[in-house]
Amino acid sequence: MATFLIGLDDTDNDTSPGTGQLARRLAAEATRRGAIHRGITRHQFLVDDRIPYTSHNSGACLAIDWAGSEAQLDFAIDLIDQWSAVGSDPGVCIARADSVPREVVDWGWRATREVLEPQEAMTTANAAGICLRALGGTGQGIIGALGSVGLRAGGNEGRFLDLPGLRELGERTRLEELERIGIDVQYETPLGAGANAIGRLAPADQQTRIYLTMNWIRPRLVGGRAVWPVRWSSEHDAWIPLDQKRSRPLE
Repeated sequence: MATFLIGLDDTDNDTSPGTGQLARRLAAEATRRGAIHRGITRHQFLVDDRIPYTSHNSGACLAIDWAGSEAQLDFAIDLIDQWSAVGSDPGVCIARADSVPREVVDWGWRATREVLEPQEAMTTANAAGICLRALGGTGQGIIGALGSVGLRAGGNEGRFLDLPGLRELGERTRLEELERIGIDVQYETPLGAGANAIGRLAPADQQTRIYLTMNWIRPRLVGGRAVWPVRWSSEHDAWIPLDQKRSRPLE
């Protein structure tokens, strides 16, 4: 099996489910067809009045292990075309993860800080030999679709909306459950530390302690892995998330 990345953007309108929800729906369908779901990431792009977007200007990228050919993933394009909301400007990008070149990763980073144009997205994708499709409207969604694939391939920008087992975690969990899902825990403040120390591992005897998810756990994409930063809370006598839910996320 090879790992493929499917980037989506601009599939929604003001009242429809977000792009992240469509990505989860697509993951379920791909799994039904024999794929192995490797997680969905959300990628935040530049928020600027010159850019038309529905709510947060963010895209999503689904990673799957797939035994078939890339051409056999065309069903994803057809489904997103069917599922996208009326009035949206959807774009879909499909690429083999180990074939995403540096230019596409750079495109993703540019989309986080620059106003970009659909034609340049298509030129970049064509030069890289990557499938990029506009599915209606203005075609604006191909910018974020390509950007989502680039950032996921780069491995250091984004947040996991979904991993197999992630949404089944309760409010209280333990380290072994997190590790089983494939989440690396990053400790900000080990017990007894007087200052922040992001990345330091807790002593082994702390692994039995409780982790509170606050019913919203969205690990960061760091080094290609799902990394969940936590800090110690004396009030809760548990590790709690460093990242908290601020507003309606793309999911």
